[in-house]
Amino acid sequence: MKITPIEIKEHKFKKSFLGYDKNEVNALLGVIAETIEEATKQNNKFEESIKDMTANLAEHEEREKLIRETITTAQKMVEDLKNNAKKEAELIISEARIQADDLIKKAHERAVKLQDEIYQLKRQRLEMQTSIKTILEHHANLLNMAGQEAVQGDTQDDRLKFIKK
Repeated sequence: MKITPIEIKEHKFKKSFLGYDKNEVNALLGVIAETIEEATKQNNKFEESIKDMTANLAEHEEREKLIRETITTAQKMVEDLKNNAKKEAELIISEARIQADDLIKKAHERAVKLQDEIYQLKRQRLEMQTSIKTILEHHANLLNMAGQEAVQGDTQDDRLKFIKK
């Protein structure tokens, strides 16, 4: 049986010859003792629950702190990875540009070299043509001269034949 503080304050004991009725006072004290014992047990349970909840709260707060630190670390790592990837990409692009410039330079040098070779070959062809033309003209002159000599020789032979006749 539970008793409230108001009921205890308002309780009126019956009077007996020497004062209050002893049985009634003892019965009330028993009820009060049970109520206080029950309240003490409940209070102890609550205090135990509070200790458990406080420990759980501290544990959860520690976990939350650890999770926040982990998230912060992960975010920093992601940023570092992004920055490293960006730097690596810039380095790759820079190396590719250097290689491309080198290839372009080599191609340009090769083109200049080929143009020089083409020019040299054209000059050689022209020299060969001139040389062949000169040789042909020389041989043509020789043939003309030989032909003229042959004609003169024939003319002289004809004259000699005419004279011999």
